Amino acid sequence: MKNKRITMTEIANLVGVSQATVSRAINQPEKVKPEVREKIQYFIDKYKFIPNENAKTMRGIGSKILGFIVFSFSNHYYLDMIKYAEKLARKKGYSLLVMNSEKNAKFELEHIKMMLARNVEGILIAPVDEKNLNFLEVTEIPFIALNEDFPGHSYITTSLTQGGEIACKHLIDQGHKSIGYIGGNHKRYNPKLEGVKKILKENNLNFKTEYFIKVDTVKLHGDDLENVLKNKKLPCTAYIASNDEVACLFMKKAIEAGYKFPEDIALVGFDNTIVSKLLDITSITQPTEKMLKNGIEFILSGEKRKKVLQLSPGIEIRKSSLK
Repeated sequence: MKNKRITMTEIANLVGVSQATVSRAINQPEKVKPEVREKIQYFIDKYKFIPNENAKTMRGIGSKILGFIVFSFSNHYYLDMIKYAEKLARKKGYSLLVMNSEKNAKFELEHIKMMLARNVEGILIAPVDEKNLNFLEVTEIPFIALNEDFPGHSYITTSLTQGGEIACKHLIDQGHKSIGYIGGNHKRYNPKLEGVKKILKENNLNFKTEYFIKVDTVKLHGDDLENVLKNKKLPCTAYIASNDEVACLFMKKAIEAGYKFPEDIALVGFDNTIVSKLLDITSITQPTEKMLKNGIEFILSGEKRKKVLQLSPGIEIRKSSLK
């Protein structure tokens, strides 16, 4: 027994009970007499017995595993999401299988298929491609999309439009009248930018085309920012970045170009990650733990109806945006 894992049958033989009794002692201990349970536990501890989870699944018992596919490990916001998801899943008695799509739709689909092969009981996903959500709908496995709105699917998000509004209001309160936006060139509706435009319009301020600095938010190499900063003077006195990664990169390149924060430019990021905290960047906060809690509870509830939940953001004001 020292050279191989002990089996449930072997423990049953050592104790003198059936394999079913050993199984009950592990999974439903209240149904086994205390003295028998103690004997079984003795041999479990002695031989470091670990139940075969795959065998449980084959017998129709849930795997007690949830899957979580995240958009990118390079963004600290998603690392925060993983931290909360693992803690909340553990409280429910579940393990968490995490995979990184690396902002790649093909990888995302491969991860979905791998998770299904491993019999996860549900999937949390911060998606790259909505087509992969359509694939999940066909499988009928419980899942919920996080961090963006996906009409037609179950999703939980923070109101990104409201986040843009809060960021813009703060900068207007600081006296700024020319407020720009730094982010990716969205193929569909950009709620953060729309929130910014809404508040500008309410304050009789314009959002000009040149106020939008487009960056590659996937590669984040900074070449596009360098071109903007070296060719002309920035048209705005304040900028809102689509996330803290983008804010950090913009701050770095702007400082290299001779700008000072907040003296020359005010800056607000999104997600309030460790990046914004370390660099003293004002950032829009998201109730990440609440988002994950609601997502996990929805998956485990067995609810068949679509769930749509939009949470409210806040703001953590720091040096980068204060005059």
